[in-house]
Amino acid sequence: MAPLTLAFLLLAASLPSGGLRAEVSVVDDAGTTLRLARPAQRIVSLAPHLTETLFAAGAGGRVVGTVEYSNFPPAAANIARVGGYSQIDLERVVALKPDLVIAWQSGNAAAHLDRLRALGLPVYLSQPDRIEDVASEIERFGVLAGSTAMAARGAA
Repeated sequence: MAPLTLAFLLLAASLPSGGLRAEVSVVDDAGTTLRLARPAQRIVSLAPHLTETLFAAGAGGRVVGTVEYSNFPPAAANIARVGGYSQIDLERVVALKPDLVIAWQSGNAAAHLDRLRALGLPVYLSQPDRIEDVASEIERFGVLAGSTAMAARGAA
């Protein structure tokens, strides 16, 4: 086998397959670094605007739970409900087996978020305070879900 071919095969074997195993890391709006072993496959969104942002980032198909009034885009109407943004049904969230929970820092109850973390669920806190923050949030959601190319288009 030619040395170049062997080197290529060794390099290819060391890369994550399909990008699903690569660790992802982002800093949320609270300044906390969130690390996932791989892009999130099962996401729970705890506010309607977060659900919309996840769809804009190309991650809508990975959202398995959301809250009341999450009705845009229309596909969001078919997602399981876990309560309202101010009153989350923690048992429903856990039953959905999410590998990521996206929460609204100033809208969701801190006690609920603390409990989800205590149960071992990674929680990303969102708080875009300026319109300029929305594009970077879409891009970060794309990193978390492994949909960076679509997120870049959604953020443009």
